[in-house]
Amino acid sequence: MSTFFTSTNNSSFNVSLIWFGTAVSVAEIMTGTFLAPLGMKDGFLAILVGHVIGGIILYLAGIIGANKRCSASESINLSFGKLGSVSFSLLNTIQLIGWTSIMTIIGAQAFNKLMASLWNMGENIILWTIIIGLFPCIWIFSTMDFVSKINKVVMLCLLLASLYLGFGAVVSANEVVTSLDESMSFGMAVELNIAMCLSWMPVISDYTRTLKNQSTGTLSCVVAYCFGSILMYTIGLGSAVHYGITDICDIFMLSGLGVISLVVILLSTVTTNFITINSSSICLNHISNQLDVKYTAFFVCIISTLLAIFLSMEQYETFLYFIAATFASLFAIAFSEYFFSHNIYHQNSFITGKNCLLWLIGFIAYELLIDYSTFIGITVPVMLAIAIINIFVNQLIGAKKFSLNKRY
Repeated sequence: MSTFFTSTNNSSFNVSLIWFGTAVSVAEIMTGTFLAPLGMKDGFLAILVGHVIGGIILYLAGIIGANKRCSASESINLSFGKLGSVSFSLLNTIQLIGWTSIMTIIGAQAFNKLMASLWNMGENIILWTIIIGLFPCIWIFSTMDFVSKINKVVMLCLLLASLYLGFGAVVSANEVVTSLDESMSFGMAVELNIAMCLSWMPVISDYTRTLKNQSTGTLSCVVAYCFGSILMYTIGLGSAVHYGITDICDIFMLSGLGVISLVVILLSTVTTNFITINSSSICLNHISNQLDVKYTAFFVCIISTLLAIFLSMEQYETFLYFIAATFASLFAIAFSEYFFSHNIYHQNSFITGKNCLLWLIGFIAYELLIDYSTFIGITVPVMLAIAIINIFVNQLIGAKKFSLNKRY
């Protein structure tokens, strides 16, 4: 299967840079502002707890792809059969296009308001949406050496700007929001952090499968992502708590970065969208290997940009929870079969009814229980329950087959 990443840039360092860039986004800063009702101390604790849990889950997803040398879609094929894998690819493509559109919307809105504030420019939201939405095409149609070199420069700039933003948000003002709001429990805050990590779970194998060093390379990717994500969440939380604001543009204006803030928004949005666009094209290529990965990526770029023009951000938080509900039980089944039931694979099956039923049960359970989140969120309990049930059922099936073979 073709992809943007070749042997020239599949070192742990290069891929880790890409994953750090994935985390550095205005969407993650915005999500961090949602935690402000907890206050700085509890909010930061929720960020750490959520990213430790989410990072572990993300690593498990990545190591399967690294060890089996397969993409996310192909790894799902191991547990859900051919039709199940194709269904996952379609579902993943839809959510990745949606995720790309959301990133583009947030970036364009922030870019539009900052341009108006800095240079008194009028309303040009559609223009900035088109520019930010199509900018990843430079990465798509460039050589790998160019992408690798420019990524290093971009990530260094984003890291320095992010550290500056984080320092200003946390230490430069008095705490404004100090009380716990009933609208955001600690468990729900943890779940928002886990959900963000889970949103990248159907993507990570597309990159870890080419790593030269599977275990340490996958770990470095996860650590790079979690470090960047924790930083972004902390910037959002700190800004909301200390300044009493949640608007991304106001956060950048108070930072004093000026024009640099425009560069940060543009580059951070593009680097994140590049990941989702690339994985979307890989999913489409998995459905039909007759498709050219670069042209399918360009097609995804066009579609997500058009959607960004017409979609709104009102359901952003709900979208994150939907992703978690969709992929938590799906990967719980994949983990339990790969790490525990080593002899049970279904890549030659058309579809695995038992696993599809378990996935549906897990999805419904997550949606029903989300308002009753535990101290560590709802993802872990749901994933553990589905994994344990699947292991138990697999053992029963294995014992029954052994009994029948012994009888005959």
